[in-house]
Amino acid sequence: MLKALWRRTTGQSLFHACNDDRGEVNLSEDLTHTGRYHLERLQTLLELRFHQAFDSDQNSGMRRLIHFASRIQDQDIQRELLLLYLNCPPSLQEYLRSDDLIEAGHYIHQHASN
Repeated sequence: MLKALWRRTTGQSLFHACNDDRGEVNLSEDLTHTGRYHLERLQTLLELRFHQAFDSDQNSGMRRLIHFASRIQDQDIQRELLLLYLNCPPSLQEYLRSDDLIEAGHYIHQHASN
């Protein structure tokens, strides 16, 4: 847990760290407090509008939630997804852009900062 906190505050790349100890990025552990807030709002919107339930405590559930939300053409859901992305540490943003979580044609991929 201290390693995850240190990585969040320093912005160390999770790709190097996850190869050393976990083997995979753990989304639930690496989110900031504000990121968790937007994740909960996103999850609530998906449950209310599309009757889709995802387990945000499990890494696989969070991955499915983010992937599903990136395909939905709903303004409120896209706003919450973007706020979730913007409130992630830079290393987690890099992971979300590089993996197949977010659809290739999504705004986040088109306007990725270099």
